[in-house]
Amino acid sequence: MTPVGLALAGVFALEITMSFYTELDVVNDMLATLGESPLNSIDEDHPLTASALRVLRMVNLAEQAKEWWFNKELITLTPDALSKFIYTPADAISVDPVNTSMNYVQRGRRLYNTATGSYEFDEPVQCSLVRLLPFEDTPPLYQTYASVTCQIKFQKDYDGDVTKAQLLQKEWQIAWATFNAEHIRCVSANLLNTVSVQQKLANLGGRGNQHPAFIGGRF
Repeated sequence: MTPVGLALAGVFALEITMSFYTELDVVNDMLATLGESPLNSIDEDHPLTASALRVLRMVNLAEQAKEWWFNKELITLTPDALSKFIYTPADAISVDPVNTSMNYVQRGRRLYNTATGSYEFDEPVQCSLVRLLPFEDTPPLYQTYASVTCQIKFQKDYDGDVTKAQLLQKEWQIAWATFNAEHIRCVSANLLNTVSVQQKLANLGGRGNQHPAFIGGRF
């Protein structure tokens, strides 16, 4: 089956809706792989709650570090007036200068110039920033994909039943195909809507994001 076919199948097989997951939902999904009853609250006393939350936070960090359309942005970081240090956002997973000739890296919460061996900067730096968003602020299709990923790891660690693992792997493939299709769609739309592409279309006689070559006359 093609990726698009898998994505469409995933919508029905997983009964995906546009409702958002909570951390409690994912914890209950993991507990369900062991046949446990769902919790009513994340604070409810259960011997595996802490372990489930740890799995969720590990998976959320690892997956968001891969850079998706929803957590990557361009940002201009400005040096502190007194120290000349450039501090990175508290939720930054990675910070890279847009100008790849600049030897700047993130060290702790500050930007560091590996060429000069200094934390001091005289000018603002435009960077590509990957943020770690709170799980509940991420898109629903990512949440579904992350939930199944968590279930696979949790079930492997605390149960290990081969049949369950195989079923979860099939669910993961559908969730991944659906989520990745959305990522490709969003990235493609963003690329087509950049200033440089808009200008080229205008030079060709197009009408920017109203260009008739696209379905519905829009990107």
